[in-house]
Amino acid sequence: MNSAFLVNPDGVVAGRYDKVHLVPYGEYVPLKQLFPFIGKLVEGIGDFRSGDDYIPLADGKRRYGVLICYEGIFPEGARAYKKQGADLLVNITNDAWFGTSSAPYQHLSMTVFRAVETRLFLVRAANTGVSAIIDPTGSMISRTTLFERNVLQGSVKFIDKKTFYAAYGDIFVYICLITLVVYEIIERRRRRHERRN
Repeated sequence: MNSAFLVNPDGVVAGRYDKVHLVPYGEYVPLKQLFPFIGKLVEGIGDFRSGDDYIPLADGKRRYGVLICYEGIFPEGARAYKKQGADLLVNITNDAWFGTSSAPYQHLSMTVFRAVETRLFLVRAANTGVSAIIDPTGSMISRTTLFERNVLQGSVKFIDKKTFYAAYGDIFVYICLITLVVYEIIERRRRRHERRN
């Protein structure tokens, strides 16, 4: 398992989250049962098991939605946490293997959307950077740079506010797609009709 633990101030483990969305060829080898030779091609890859569901970690009245590593780039995890009453998102990640490329910044920029979609603060801790505190509008309150030893300071609020995206997900995208298909069908019929006349 690739897991995160919530530890109380007195050192007691208050909860555990097991990563649901694993990295293919990084944390598991897809289709290993059907194609056993694939495992030999990627020796040294982790063979983790995924968690069952996005379950917020709770500490009293507060509920934390934890996104491990690249789970922060997918909206379904943050949305599931919001639906279950999370009032703060936390993204922990190992970006060391990106080195000094632009990838850590791209990874950070994708997590900004999770804060905006859920209207929650997002606190991000990356072992080599970029760590950040992101507010519900997508603004970065505070952030570090790459390979900088630093302490990140800032304030966050625990928010319990409904959002359209949390309630309905990608319905707007589906409406746009259906509208585009209907428009294309109407346009093709219109062109055919004009050719005949």
